[in-house]
Amino acid sequence: MTTKMITVVADDTLSHAANLLRQYQIHHLPVVRRVQVHETEKTEHSTHNTLLLLEGLLTSQDIDLVLALDKQRSSGDLLHRPWYDQRVAEVMHRAIISVTTTTSAAAAAQLLVERGLNCLTVVEYEQVAEGQETQTILVGLLTRSDLLMALARALGAFEPGMQLLIPLPHGDLIPLAQTLLLAAELHIKVHSVMVAPQDDAPHVATLRLGTINPSPLLVRLHKANIEYTFADPLSEG
Repeated sequence: MTTKMITVVADDTLSHAANLLRQYQIHHLPVVRRVQVHETEKTEHSTHNTLLLLEGLLTSQDIDLVLALDKQRSSGDLLHRPWYDQRVAEVMHRAIISVTTTTSAAAAAQLLVERGLNCLTVVEYEQVAEGQETQTILVGLLTRSDLLMALARALGAFEPGMQLLIPLPHGDLIPLAQTLLLAAELHIKVHSVMVAPQDDAPHVATLRLGTINPSPLLVRLHKANIEYTFADPLSEG
């Protein structure tokens, strides 16, 4: 998740929110209420004695919609306020779907896909002061881009190397185990291993190898009668 967030308050103007979206090239603005806490009431999520209580979410699409409606209104409407003078509270989403810091990445990804969302607010529920109600505290923001970046890192996309595909007939893991043993014997680093289910297709293990010279491993695979292909011959050079 992203913890360095750009936020707005409910009383901010849409003009201010639009400027923030443009300046930081983002698409989501959590709407918060800042609460000062005493030293004795500080929690693990308080920063400089301040907590961010989540009140809503404003997106670039929300502002685009308000702008489009504003253009359709008659210029002679004296009661009409221009879009940039409207407040965040008038447009923001109050009923939003959130996750906590302990939610699995898989569950978060499922929520994003099933609900057609682009981001999830990450919250914790804490009692700021003794005797008060539990508050929803904003601690982060998780977007589709964050999950895709995490997947790319897990697959070793930012490390030099190559991807090797090992077919697993009928889900048999022996070829994969043998390949990993051979890689260990040759001191070839394996950045990641993924075996993802595919509908009506044989199982295939995708290995990200930390080498640009896989020849010794390929020779050993050939001798062991282990089939293999490359993920993308063009991109692997």
